[in-house]
Amino acid sequence: MTGIFIGIIVMGLFFLLGRTLGAGRKKSLKNDLIPEQLGVQVVEATPIVNKLDLSLSNFYIDNVKNRVLQSHPKWKDHEFDWGMFELKRYFVMNSLLKSVPMFSHHVDEIWHEMLMFTRDYEKFSKDFYNDTLHHTPNLDSTPIPGERAFFDWVYISLFEVTDNSRSIWGRLLQNPIKREILEDFRLLSEDDLLSKYFRKNEEWLEVKRFLISKMKNEIHEAELQNTNSKKTFAPHTSAVDTNLYTYAAGAAVFYSIYNEDQFHEHMSEVVPEEYQKGISPGGGSSCSGFACSSDSGDSSGGGDSGGSSCSSCGGGCSS
Repeated sequence: MTGIFIGIIVMGLFFLLGRTLGAGRKKSLKNDLIPEQLGVQVVEATPIVNKLDLSLSNFYIDNVKNRVLQSHPKWKDHEFDWGMFELKRYFVMNSLLKSVPMFSHHVDEIWHEMLMFTRDYEKFSKDFYNDTLHHTPNLDSTPIPGERAFFDWVYISLFEVTDNSRSIWGRLLQNPIKREILEDFRLLSEDDLLSKYFRKNEEWLEVKRFLISKMKNEIHEAELQNTNSKKTFAPHTSAVDTNLYTYAAGAAVFYSIYNEDQFHEHMSEVVPEEYQKGISPGGGSSCSGFACSSDSGDSSGGGDSGGSSCSSCGGGCSS
């Protein structure tokens, strides 16, 4: 009996060790060509990208890169470049929305280092936002899947999705969009939605209206599809990620409304290859002050799950 008991303990230790090592693995970022113009899919968003580029000097970015690579000696040059690329996308989202949680430890590490150059960061914020984009720590590490789902929907509505995008932000469209958000977009007027969800300024109104119209249309299409008893989406066979995610966005809205409990199962059928690529969920991040901690080290830049988040004030910056 003693031998059996010891054997069970040993097996348990191996199991726990396997889980610990698995949690530490991250999918390495590919040294792929970075899309031009941040890979925006909405023509009206191009001026936002141009203004962002003008607001971030090469000298500032080079200094941040040097500091990041010193702090993270295992990072390669292209891992910083891709992280900075996704941080710029995050800044674009913040120029539109009132609140944008941070769902990538890799991206957040670069943002933290940007903040260390106080004057440069303040100048960037004033030039781009006409205000200061604060980094507000999220002391509650409880996952916020509803907000993450809306983040995913906005992200894929604005940007081309790449393999590195999925590695950095984690798998997209894993959770149903929060019901309150869907109801607001179904019932509220454009002006009310602009006031509730978007930054209170007159900048980039065309892009904000595009997002409102797109969500309203997808909700309307979902209602029509449900009325016509077409309650399933066929698997998408396109090899082009942009087409795949455009299709998946509508499916995500539909299943968020009508089959929330089985959302993940249905979305796995819509885009099976995306959910079978084996992207490691890696570790979420939690913020305390100006430092994020991760449960999976810094062996590479990829693999955040987006389970927990660091909040920024986003459009919560007064404007």
